[in-house]
Amino acid sequence: MVCTGNICRSPAMHYLAAHEWGAAADVASAGTHAEVGMDAANEMRRSAAAAGLTIPSHRPSQLDEAMITRANLVLVATESHAKWIEAELGHRPVHVFGLKQAAELASRAPRPPGDSTAARLTGAAAILAAENSRVAAPLRSLDDPWSLDQGTYNRVYGEIADAVAQLTQWAQLRD
Repeated sequence: MVCTGNICRSPAMHYLAAHEWGAAADVASAGTHAEVGMDAANEMRRSAAAAGLTIPSHRPSQLDEAMITRANLVLVATESHAKWIEAELGHRPVHVFGLKQAAELASRAPRPPGDSTAARLTGAAAILAAENSRVAAPLRSLDDPWSLDQGTYNRVYGEIADAVAQLTQWAQLRD
């Protein structure tokens, strides 16, 4: 899960997906320009808490090539994050999608095969990539709520929750 500072959008994506997808998913988050030494924004914590999710103490991490290549699926908040990955690696890996883009693709793609959450997660990126090749979905950005009002954080968290719910339902990511 990727955003800019790894203090607002990607921690919300990270901890919500980890909660929803369970122990079979090794979910992590990082930022393209991580705010190392900070914690998740209190406003995002409030938005998550209002929806029943606790974001624990969080240490922002800087995104690097090893994290990208090790992951089965990379979900970014905006096109600029995907472009950052492309610049770092010299290409955009086929397992990199916008969160909202992945949810849109999941709404029409066949379910990934597998008898477990881990197996379905492993195959999810290939199914999403195939669907995107068939009919491309735009990479629609999640707004950056940093330093904005609580209502903006609430709206962005809601968009994250909707997208994660779509992916969870599509791939049956609850064992």
